[in-house]
Amino acid sequence: MRWCSRVLGVLGVLLLPLWLAGCANGLFYYPDRKDYEAQVGYSIPHEDVWIASTDGLRLHGWFLKAEGEARGTVVFLHGNAQNLTSHVLYVSWLPAAGYNVLIADYRGYGLSLGSPSRRGVYEDAQAMWRYARSRPDVDPERMILFGQSLGGANALALAGREKLPGLRAVVADSAFSSYARIGREKILQVPVLGYLLWPFSPLIVSPGLGPVPEAIAPVPLLLIHGDRDTVVPATHSDRLYAAAGAPKLLWTLGGGGHTEAFGRFRPTAAPRLLKFFDYALSGDAQRLDPADRLALGEAGAATTDSAALEVSSQVPQ
Repeated sequence: MRWCSRVLGVLGVLLLPLWLAGCANGLFYYPDRKDYEAQVGYSIPHEDVWIASTDGLRLHGWFLKAEGEARGTVVFLHGNAQNLTSHVLYVSWLPAAGYNVLIADYRGYGLSLGSPSRRGVYEDAQAMWRYARSRPDVDPERMILFGQSLGGANALALAGREKLPGLRAVVADSAFSSYARIGREKILQVPVLGYLLWPFSPLIVSPGLGPVPEAIAPVPLLLIHGDRDTVVPATHSDRLYAAAGAPKLLWTLGGGGHTEAFGRFRPTAAPRLLKFFDYALSGDAQRLDPADRLALGEAGAATTDSAALEVSSQVPQ
């Protein structure tokens, strides 16, 4: 009996990190199936679309068609909670500015089938990209990849690992620099237990399929982060910016929280983003906001300065 107890104790110690790893990696995903459009009462013109992921799972999405002739198409990768009917508000203004938008739910979110996992969500993003380029009403050579939070990290992983045909720009808002780093930070926030588990954090939160910003160049990269973000600290975008090659820009939102650039700060951030899109699609840096033209030149000269985004704290109406 003593021998059995010792064996079980050793097995428990060995298996605990694996059990914790399954729990911790699953905590990156908080899907739901609520219809926020119906609950909140807004209405956004869209086409319901269905996308086959790499393994055949059916993903649900919305295609928002540009008003007039499309300047380009944005594939939007949303964050880790809720579903597309809540996240669409971050990009619903883009069609009026001349951009198609594809926003789709990862597996397990909204009407999409399956359950989320890191590999699955990554493959879903691949499928979204392929679907958007395949549409007859999309110019497949004028494509922009835009992600927020988890979606931003996923966009940086996808653009860094794959040679995405037609990719003209990458935008990551409030993204984390690695799964392992954000995992370690969250573990330390657990009272008492966090300090006991921290040494095991490399085993608890796996590093695979994280952002690869250094491999995105020469495609223009824009990073956005609020300096008061308590969900993903702004130091993550600092790390991403330092690792990336030019052309690259970093907007720091003074007083901004998590993914607030195109919510609370939209009146200032949206026109500046459209200028970045114009630059990325045309190659003409003169189309950038003046502060971004300066920062782009500094980044090309291998400096570590970034463009600070001076924005109003007024909540947009």
